[in-house]
Amino acid sequence: MKQPRTVYDVLAMLADYHNQRALRYRQLVGASVDPQADILLDHLVELETRSSQVIRGEMEQLDPEHATYLITGPQLSSDAIHAADCCCSDEPSFHDALGCALTSDQRLTELLDRMADCTAAASVVELAQRLREFETTKERQIAKFTRQD
Repeated sequence: MKQPRTVYDVLAMLADYHNQRALRYRQLVGASVDPQADILLDHLVELETRSSQVIRGEMEQLDPEHATYLITGPQLSSDAIHAADCCCSDEPSFHDALGCALTSDQRLTELLDRMADCTAAASVVELAQRLREFETTKERQIAKFTRQD
């Protein structure tokens, strides 16, 4: 996909991003060398699937033909456009899987910044903020899940 021109385009990129990450995590489940990594990867599949569902719900409320156009602003890096890559090896350890889960921050930030910083529509800025808060909640869930007392 090219640079997003509308809010709907950004949401579609975010949904695709989360779908592809869930698919990659699903592929890695069972291939890992660490049973704890399998559990973490299963949890990551659930979190990425939930993220995609939240974004699809937002997309259902927008008509793609009438979605808010984004004003000219910073262009997305190629990493943000092709953000489905996962740094996990084909046989990830627990720490590999955890590292992979936490590498998405810059890419997600670019997509959400594009949406929030390139519009005057308060509803779009609020949507970007809600999605950021959802990502923060996900990070907390991963942290709680991986905490070893």
